[in-house]
Amino acid sequence: MSSKPTDFLGQLAAGERAALLKLAKRRHLRKGEFAFRVGERKRGAYVLLRGRLKFFRLTPDGREVILWFCFPGEVFGMSEVPAAKGRRVNVEACEDSEISIVADAAFNRFLDEHPVAARLCRRTMAARLGMLTNTLVNLVADDAYARVAKLVMHLGAHHGTKLNGAITLEVVLTHQEIADMTGVNRQTVTRVLGDLRRKRILSIQRRRIRIDNPALLNQLIHAATD
Repeated sequence: MSSKPTDFLGQLAAGERAALLKLAKRRHLRKGEFAFRVGERKRGAYVLLRGRLKFFRLTPDGREVILWFCFPGEVFGMSEVPAAKGRRVNVEACEDSEISIVADAAFNRFLDEHPVAARLCRRTMAARLGMLTNTLVNLVADDAYARVAKLVMHLGAHHGTKLNGAITLEVVLTHQEIADMTGVNRQTVTRVLGDLRRKRILSIQRRRIRIDNPALLNQLIHAATD
């Protein structure tokens, strides 16, 4: 069983997982292809099987604001339920990916028949809402340095691999993606990451971030936000 709170599929029992996937249609997405866009009326619950997706909106001046990333096992498409104006976010593949799509009625029946799965689904939605709430608070209360540092720590805690005290992020992010998630410009992200490298708090190899000193990064974050 997965320990990640947003990994809905990984936390299901084997029988429940098989029953859900039996209801689904699979779809492959190439890098840059969309699962759906703002305004579309595509319905259904989605589960990411492989790859990585980003959820974003565009500002009136065309700037991309990344709301969150979706990782394998995560369910989506429910909090973006089509209303009168359709979907509320864009969902784009950051790399070649595979998703499963379950019709709304079939997914609701599955949750009715599998109460444990229903609780897991609610828990994953709550975890995502908590993440978005923290992001909003950080945007209002923190300076650019703290925002970038907090994002790195969050990704390490939820999508990182621990080894010998260090945490390697499983996801490869560009400086622009970090900027789009934290509301700062790319040059600021480069400056902050460079400073953290000089302090030997983190290192970057093949664009993958490794937190070499998580305790010191935590201390720096607390000092910046006190």
